Amino acid sequence: MFKKNSYVLIIYFFSAISGQTIEIEKALVSIKQNEVLFKVKGLVCSFCAQGLTKSLSKLDFIDKKKYKKGVYVDIENQYTIVAIKENSEIKLNNAVKAIIDAGYEVDNIYHNPYGDKIEILPKPHLYGNGV
Repeated sequence: MFKKNSYVLIIYFFSAISGQTIEIEKALVSIKQNEVLFKVKGLVCSFCAQGLTKSLSKLDFIDKKKYKKGVYVDIENQYTIVAIKENSEIKLNNAVKAIIDAGYEVDNIYHNPYGDKIEILPKPHLYGNGV
């Protein structure tokens, strides 16, 4: 028990120093450069994951070569990570609108633009068509 707790503590300590890992629910989640993590409420099944993946993968700035069509969904811990194409502009409004239109709520947004520090992004206010 002590050995396991020590191992988790060491990983958490080094992750905190690097600024590339955050805790979502009870999971330590690594966010790589050019990725955005959305904490999403309402994900309950694999059909939810498929629908959300389908909605987000339609966005033009998503790097469909990574994950499944550019999107990773964790149902248990209620988050999704999207891979961003290199040198692309992230259109948060469009991503948040896609998540909401798929029937979910965005709680928080995290981004690691340079690969060395995770930033918390403000949730955009959606106007009209999400632009």
